[in-house]
Amino acid sequence: MMEEVSITVAYDAHVINQISEEDIFASLVAESRPKPAVPTKKLKKFEKEYHTLRESQLQQEDPIDRYQRENRRLQEASMRLEQENDDLAHELVTSKIALRNDLDQAEDKADVLNKELLNTKQRLVETEEEKRRQEEETAQLKEVFRRELEKAESEIKKTTAIIAEYKQICSQLSTRLEKQQASTKEELDLVKVRDLTLKGQNLDVHFQKSPHSQNSRFFY
Repeated sequence: MMEEVSITVAYDAHVINQISEEDIFASLVAESRPKPAVPTKKLKKFEKEYHTLRESQLQQEDPIDRYQRENRRLQEASMRLEQENDDLAHELVTSKIALRNDLDQAEDKADVLNKELLNTKQRLVETEEEKRRQEEETAQLKEVFRRELEKAESEIKKTTAIIAEYKQICSQLSTRLEKQQASTKEELDLVKVRDLTLKGQNLDVHFQKSPHSQNSRFFY
């Protein structure tokens, strides 16, 4: 346990020393860049010397320190991957829950729509049945009205024929009545004439008898 602690402290000190050297080199590079007098070849020379120094430090580094550093880097990477995996798992679970909720809502809506569709189909069947029944009743009423109309037309034709026949009979009776009235008038006229003739004859006979009777009384 103490050995691990000492190794860790030594590693931290080594890292601090490396950061200090890197910062120093970076500051040197930063200071050298703005200066137009510093040639590019010199900068490349500094960079090459830095890489050479870095490689020599890595070669001189204790293998245990290197393994611990790599182990820490791998542990950090593993922890980062585990965290990412947890985040992805959480997102996956959340997505599944959201999808499940959406699916449940969609199924509920589908059930509601199916019920409405069934109700609509039922109402449509009932409406079609009512329409068919009304059409049958209308057809029956039309047939009844047609028969009644035909019957009424037949009665009208019969009545019209009877009226025409009655008018013809009345006309004939009127003609016969006029003829009878004329004939009767003629007969009455004849009777009147005959009566007047008879009365005239009677008067003549009376007058003839009357003077003879006076003469007879005169001679007595």
